[in-house]
Amino acid sequence: MKIKEIKVGGLASFIESEEYKQLNPKPVTEERAISQFNNPNADIGHTALIYVANGPELLGFAGLLPRKINRAGIPVFSNTCWWAHPQKGKGLAVPLILKAIEESGSSLYLAESTPGLKSILEKTDKFEFSEPIEGIRGFIRFYFADIFLNRFKQLKYLSGIIGLGDVVLNFLTAPFRFYFQKKFEKGSFEVESLDTIGREAEEFINRYSGMDFIKKGPEDFEWFKKFPWLTVHTGEKPYDYPFSHVVKRFGLEYFVLRKEGVLKAFVAISNRDNLARIPYIYFDKEDILNVVQSIMSIILKRRYNSLVVFHPGIVEYMEANRMPFLYRKKEIKFTGVTKSIYKYFMAKPYLQDGDGDVVFT
Repeated sequence: MKIKEIKVGGLASFIESEEYKQLNPKPVTEERAISQFNNPNADIGHTALIYVANGPELLGFAGLLPRKINRAGIPVFSNTCWWAHPQKGKGLAVPLILKAIEESGSSLYLAESTPGLKSILEKTDKFEFSEPIEGIRGFIRFYFADIFLNRFKQLKYLSGIIGLGDVVLNFLTAPFRFYFQKKFEKGSFEVESLDTIGREAEEFINRYSGMDFIKKGPEDFEWFKKFPWLTVHTGEKPYDYPFSHVVKRFGLEYFVLRKEGVLKAFVAISNRDNLARIPYIYFDKEDILNVVQSIMSIILKRRYNSLVVFHPGIVEYMEANRMPFLYRKKEIKFTGVTKSIYKYFMAKPYLQDGDGDVVFT
């Protein structure tokens, strides 16, 4: 039993190998491997996966995603997954993350860390962490049937009855959403959907990304959209993987918001089974009112069930103003970087929600 590494250049052949086919659970999904193989920021010699197995039994793994520091071009790595078997992998969590730090050249960051993960990493004395970052999850429609089915798959026959309740509750609360839809349409900028990032959008993103820690260019946005990490599948899971990866639907859309033809904002909105997130957004803070109304108009028209957002300006606005949320709750995350790249992070201390793996999942 030893720690093994898979390089970016070896990902495609690894998921076709007999070793991968026999491993259970899998240390990487096929979609994630193909996506990372096409990473425009990666060299073929960069390490993408570290894992430990006892024969065909997976005991633990950690994933690395090569990125680059904004406007410096310095390679850094995002830790996108980290898992150890709860019984047979005890004692492997810290060695795996230490190996990840080593393989990254001590240039590792975590865009979204939980308090529990943060406490483990602090014991290594190799990381600096941000203050808690507050986000909002706003619930827009009732979807108790989906929640019930995810938690109690063996009671699938009851989901139809619960779903009928969702239909009734959503019918009764429709006037509430209709009121906000009309209100937001009045204040919305002109919304234009983008398939690719052209010169105008690229220059706009560059203008408003000065404090972003991670570089995002047209090639990155093309990669995000073309190579998601999720398995879109309506039946049983095709194979075991320790993290959620099978969904009924997933999509990533890009929009520019205009006023009288002038570009005012760029926003990326993802949809994972009717959960909307905003992995990337760029705008002038003076336009916050119209930007929020534009985003919420899009989300209401698409009938998404809920929205998660961490952008500090948008969170502050939503906390201070009435929104079409039936219920809202606070989301907390931490960002952390290894001490060797902390000075670069402090110079550009903003990690967008998509700078980890959210944009792919």
